Amino acid sequence: MRNLKVVEEFSEKSKKGFSELLYTQPNFLIGNNQLPQIHFYLLDTTANIGLGHIGFSLEEGTVFSPYRAPFGGFALADDLTSLEITFFIFEVLRKLQVQGVNSIQMKLAPNCYFSNTFLLKENLVYAGFDLEEQLEYQAISITDQAFELNLASMEVRKLKKCKEAGFEFSRLPKHKLADVFDFVKKQRQEKGYELSMEWPQMKLAQKVNSEAYIPFVVKDGKRIIAATIGILASDCVLYNFSPAHHAEYDPLSPNVLLTEGLYDFCRAEGLNYLDLGTSYLNGEVNEGLWQFKSHLGGQSFLSYSFRKAVS
Repeated sequence: MRNLKVVEEFSEKSKKGFSELLYTQPNFLIGNNQLPQIHFYLLDTTANIGLGHIGFSLEEGTVFSPYRAPFGGFALADDLTSLEITFFIFEVLRKLQVQGVNSIQMKLAPNCYFSNTFLLKENLVYAGFDLEEQLEYQAISITDQAFELNLASMEVRKLKKCKEAGFEFSRLPKHKLADVFDFVKKQRQEKGYELSMEWPQMKLAQKVNSEAYIPFVVKDGKRIIAATIGILASDCVLYNFSPAHHAEYDPLSPNVLLTEGLYDFCRAEGLNYLDLGTSYLNGEVNEGLWQFKSHLGGQSFLSYSFRKAVS
């Protein structure tokens, strides 16, 4: 095992050898909640390289990772061994106990975010964490292949019709985020769905993480007909947050063209996955939505939620 140490602050002089999660970073937590933060970083002291991180929000003796976000938990370098992951987990537990923490609630990122999530899961169980829930996400792997090669034939036809109709995908400047948010909220409300965030929350999140929230649209001429907010949820993954389209365009399904644009953006930025999120409605899988994401090339990945009493 390398010469490892768990520290509570990451020095600017240290290199970062892992992909950071947006939802556990200090700036994000400032906008997310007003609770005290606790951070732990795994450091290779010989090479002066950070190999992992976990950020918590503390409330009444319980630490949450995340407190109010899709997921959090451990962010780990790909080359960490089982022994090194175990060391990190137990050092975090020891330090939390010293700080008087009573319990831990944690939801890991889907396993497309890190290559060693299954190994982490095994080590958390070994450390006494209780696995409470697993949720299925879908994500598209970003490769050198054209987007349409991953599509079901039905979606290929829809994509072709959108292009024949002259619809165009584009990334909008940051100051247009409010316009896209309003469009998405309106279209989803008309279909009976609510957004998980209100505009004041989104505005604050963008303020403290200005590069992480990106508005994307599909237009018919000058009219927005489909839109989404792309969230850089990690250094390697773009999260497709609440895409929506105008009901008038249902037969053409402009969300397919929207997804192609996101895929091409990810490829240009060197990202590994386009996260399509979950497909649950009232705790059950929405089969129609799951099938649509599958037709777009979405593969299934799991996210695990854990709880542990700190004694």
